[in-house]
Amino acid sequence: MNHQDMFDLLVEERGVYCERCAWNKITELHHCIVHRMKNHPELNELWNYEGLCRDCHSDGYVNSYEHRVGFWNRQKERGYPMKEIYDSLPLKKKENFE
Repeated sequence: MNHQDMFDLLVEERGVYCERCAWNKITELHHCIVHRMKNHPELNELWNYEGLCRDCHSDGYVNSYEHRVGFWNRQKERGYPMKEIYDSLPLKKKENFE
């Protein structure tokens, strides 16, 4: 699935406004739990994407552990099986979000 299709799916699922500030419209997709990595297309899925405006994406807070735990919990509330997904990734895991 290409980037625009993923963007459209995210907006359809979560709405048009930034998931952090809820003020500006989403302009960017942020790899929230696990940052983008070459040769790992499994990270480019809705469970890992957060829709953000440019201001929120660039302020640095969205990369903090605190923010990522909050996103993890919101994704669980949306019905994503976050622990199962995260545990299945063929990556070295360093953080606990539970």
